[in-house]
Amino acid sequence: MTRTRLVALVAALLLIVTGCAGVPSSSSPQAIGTVDRPAPPSLPKPTPGMDPDVLLREFLKATADPANRHLAARQFLTESASAAWDDAGSALLIDNVVFVETRTPERVTVAMRADILGSLSDMGVFETGAGALPDPGPIELAKTRDGWRIDKLPNGVFLDWQQFQATYKRHTLYFADPTGKTVVPDPRYVAVSEPDQLATELVSKLIAGPRPEMDKTVRNLLGPPLRLRGPVTRADGGKTGVGRGYGGARIDLENLSTTDPHSRQLLAAQIIWTLSRSGINGPYVINADGAALDDRFAEGWDTGDVAATDPGAADGAAAGLHALVGGSLVRLDGDRAPRVPGSFGQIPGQVAAALSRSGQEVASIVMLRPGAPDMASSLWVGPVGGNAAQVMDGRSLTRPSWSLDDAIWVVVDGNTVVRVIQDASGQPARIPVDATAVQTRFAGGITELQLSRDGTRAAMVVDGKVILAGVQQTPGGGYALTYPRRLGYGLGETVVSLSWRTGDDIVVTRTDPQHPVSYVNLDGVNSDGPSRNLLMPVRSVAANPSAVYVSDGRGVLQLSGSAAEDPGWVEVRPLMTAGALPVLPG
Repeated sequence: MTRTRLVALVAALLLIVTGCAGVPSSSSPQAIGTVDRPAPPSLPKPTPGMDPDVLLREFLKATADPANRHLAARQFLTESASAAWDDAGSALLIDNVVFVETRTPERVTVAMRADILGSLSDMGVFETGAGALPDPGPIELAKTRDGWRIDKLPNGVFLDWQQFQATYKRHTLYFADPTGKTVVPDPRYVAVSEPDQLATELVSKLIAGPRPEMDKTVRNLLGPPLRLRGPVTRADGGKTGVGRGYGGARIDLENLSTTDPHSRQLLAAQIIWTLSRSGINGPYVINADGAALDDRFAEGWDTGDVAATDPGAADGAAAGLHALVGGSLVRLDGDRAPRVPGSFGQIPGQVAAALSRSGQEVASIVMLRPGAPDMASSLWVGPVGGNAAQVMDGRSLTRPSWSLDDAIWVVVDGNTVVRVIQDASGQPARIPVDATAVQTRFAGGITELQLSRDGTRAAMVVDGKVILAGVQQTPGGGYALTYPRRLGYGLGETVVSLSWRTGDDIVVTRTDPQHPVSYVNLDGVNSDGPSRNLLMPVRSVAANPSAVYVSDGRGVLQLSGSAAEDPGWVEVRPLMTAGALPVLPG
């Protein structure tokens, strides 16, 4: 994907934090393309005088509306073509469309060429893509009494991406992580409609469940037999809407089978974070089978009532910034950076480290004779300020990453993913993770692996590319990396290091001197970060929802300022030592 098209795509699609949009009207779970509502007035319609080339381009715009089985697009087809056209399944988002025509007075045959920018599933899951569109087969147009109409076309849906961004908006559903400690983002694109319908559509999609690759990595407390009793309304009896400071939302459910209080709390958290992150304000009155979901919140919930599951929270933020300086762990303390007490402040040769999610434990990699034929690495674990123990070794070990259950994930010698835990006796147990799916699809060494804060996804660097996989617990109690896919085609093969900023947003450092820091989200859309005051090479990155730190040849720098303030990188002065690496929980 070229940078020009990528920048345009980012501008249209990269709504990382919130989106303001409507959705198809629906009070029960329905896939995109099955909902019944009027077409948006902005969509084109065929006219008698349209030239075949123009009619085809307007048809591609009309396919952006999925309602009533793409009724808006079917107006461009003859009756027989409409009956034969199969519009089910995923749609391809295309750009730079070229038509090559062969004409007679009554009929036109067209070959279509285009670039693929991504795909949209019938659940509203968008993923970026790259490459030329394979030949879909001929398109034929016939002259009718109403003008030119498409009389034959390939099955499937092709979306004009400019019309796509005008018709769809990005929202995020939230499902529970397996431990029940937080909620997990599942971004979706839904067709624009009236804001009053947004809450109903989002809750309906929660009930319909997560995208297929998340089905075994998350829990859905709103799954069947639960269903909506009717449309979501305002808590005071009116209609709910986006951005309104009053009214709240009333959600009436039926067939509830969840009885324990913690599960009901998670159910409420899924609804509340999904609605609040889409600009639908509380209070949230949640009823099930004619009674309050929880009597304590009969008058309505707010985000504070589910704050423990906040997907934007960083549990260990209070631990502050640490760093490896001269091979030892230090902690930033105002204008000083003293070594931490205990083993990690004394062990030499530390080359990568991470604090636990609570910020109380450290996992650190010690390397001997780096780059030499007999290079060796070891993983040391222990409390911050306390004694460390060596728990495993290998020729090379990647930077550690902590899971929600305090397991440590590392990659040994570029190809063996290992999960390190304490067994019942307190001794470390090294459990291999099944990474077959990743290794089969993406050959090459894994030089970085970082778990998302909810623990359900792993982002990896494989031969300079960003690879995302699900983290699935297997029936035997082990773990596997599943459904691997590439993110950020526009990054090429330049990625060095990565860190999760939020559950949906990854920061990467690169070998590209023009764009040494970039961002990529779960859809795969990437954008360039600021480069002002960075000196190549830029090495490690550590991030959380409120801060991003990188290391360049001079030391550790922090991203400062908002987009409106021309953000740039400022020196963390106590950590401005060549080779210093930032360390945060993760």
